[in-house]
Amino acid sequence: MEGTTLDTKTNAQRQKTSLSKSALLLTVAATLGSSALSCAADADQEQEKLFKEGILQREQGNLFTSLEAFQTVLSNQPQLNRVRLELADAYYRTLNFEEAKRQAQIVLDDPKTPENVRLSVLTFLAQVKKDEEAFTAKRHVWEPSVAIGLMHDTNVNAGPSSDIVPGGIVQPQDRPKSDDAIVLSAGVTHRYQSPTPIKLGEKAARFVWQSQANYYRKGYLSDDAYNLDVVTLATGPGWFVPNYWRAAVTGQADYIRYGDQELAWFTSLTPSVTWEIKNGEITWDAIYQKRDFSRDVDQGRDSKYSATGLSLGKVFRAGKLALQGGVHVFKEDADQSKFSNDGTELFLGANLVAWADGTVYGRVSQKDSKYDGPWDAPFNVKRDETEDRYEVGFNHDFKAGALDHWRLSGSYTHTKNSSNVSIFDHKRDVTYLGLSRTF
Repeated sequence: MEGTTLDTKTNAQRQKTSLSKSALLLTVAATLGSSALSCAADADQEQEKLFKEGILQREQGNLFTSLEAFQTVLSNQPQLNRVRLELADAYYRTLNFEEAKRQAQIVLDDPKTPENVRLSVLTFLAQVKKDEEAFTAKRHVWEPSVAIGLMHDTNVNAGPSSDIVPGGIVQPQDRPKSDDAIVLSAGVTHRYQSPTPIKLGEKAARFVWQSQANYYRKGYLSDDAYNLDVVTLATGPGWFVPNYWRAAVTGQADYIRYGDQELAWFTSLTPSVTWEIKNGEITWDAIYQKRDFSRDVDQGRDSKYSATGLSLGKVFRAGKLALQGGVHVFKEDADQSKFSNDGTELFLGANLVAWADGTVYGRVSQKDSKYDGPWDAPFNVKRDETEDRYEVGFNHDFKAGALDHWRLSGSYTHTKNSSNVSIFDHKRDVTYLGLSRTF
C-alpha cells in the first residue's frame, strides 16, 4: 500500500555506514609503500603469496577467507604491521569493530610505526568508533509520523485508486464528479537492530526487524459516500550487508472502509532483495495478497493476487539526479472470472535535487490488464484495459523556523483508464498539497 507500506529500503539505507571499498587503510598502505613494514620486504615467497591472496579475496568480497589469509601470515610473522593493518580493514568490513580497533591499536602502539602512519591509523580508529556507535547505539528505534493535506479530485466516482488501495477499485460510472478532501495520516514505526553481525557465507550481515502501524483517512468535503479509511499493520525481518545487498520480508494486513461501509481486508506477504551496483541498485520484489471483500455489490470479487518484477535505479551528478525504471507482471485469481485478470506494468521515474533541501520528481507508468471472463450484459465481452498514469511533485524540508523538521509536499497526478467496456473508461486528475513530519 503506497504511502503506508513499510519502507524497508529507506530503513536499510539508514543502517549503512560509511564503509568504503578500502576504508582508510589504503591511504595507510600507500604511505607505508615499500618500507620495512611491507610484506614483500620481510616475508618469504609463501607468505607474500598468502598476503596477496588476502588482498584479492577481500576486494572480491570474500571477507572471511581474507581474514584467514592475513591471520596465517601474522601467525608466522607478527611484526608485519602492513599485514596487521590490512587485517584490521578486513575486520572492519565484517562489522567486527572491536577486533578492527584492537589490530589497529597494536600498530599504533608500536614505537617503530612512522609518524605519518600513526596519523592515518588514528583517523581510521575515529571512523571505526563512529560507525560502531551508529550500529550499536540504538537497538530499538521508534519513529512516530503525522501528515495532513488538502486534495482536489476531479473524479471521485472512479473509486479508491491504486496509490491507496493496491490494484485500485475501479468502479463503473456514468460521469465524473469532482470534490475536495482533507487527507490525514498518522503512524509509528519500530526498528530493532541486532547488536552483533551475522555471518552469511563470506559476508557479514546485520539483522533488523521492522514493524509499522498506520491510519490513513481521505474525507471528502461534499459527499462522504466516497470517504476512505485504511488501517495498516505490518511487520517482518530484514538483513543487509553494507555496500552489497539488503533483503526484507514483510507481512501486512490492511483494513479498508469506503464511505460508511467495510470494503475489504487485504493480507499480504512481500519479499524483496536489492543488490548494490556502481552508482545504483537492482531490486527484485514480489507480493502475494489475499483480498477479501465485504459488500454485497462486490460478491465474486474475493481474490488471490500475486506480482513480481525487477527495477533498476541509478544516480548521476554526484547524487543530485536519480533515475529508476522497472517492470512487473501480475495475476489476480478471483471467485468470478469477470474479476480475474493478469498483465504487466511498466514505470519510469526521476528525482532531482532542485534547490537546497528541496527535490522535484516525476513518474510515468502504464498498466495493461486482460480479464478472463466477460463483463455483464449488455457488453458480454472480456475487459481489456490500459491505465496510463503521470505524476509530478516536489518535497521541501524545512530546517529552521516554526516549521523546522516538517516537510512540505505537493503533487499532481493524471490517470487515464482506457477500456473496451465503456463504463470503465475514465480520466482523473488529483492535486495534493500537505505537510508531514517524522519525530
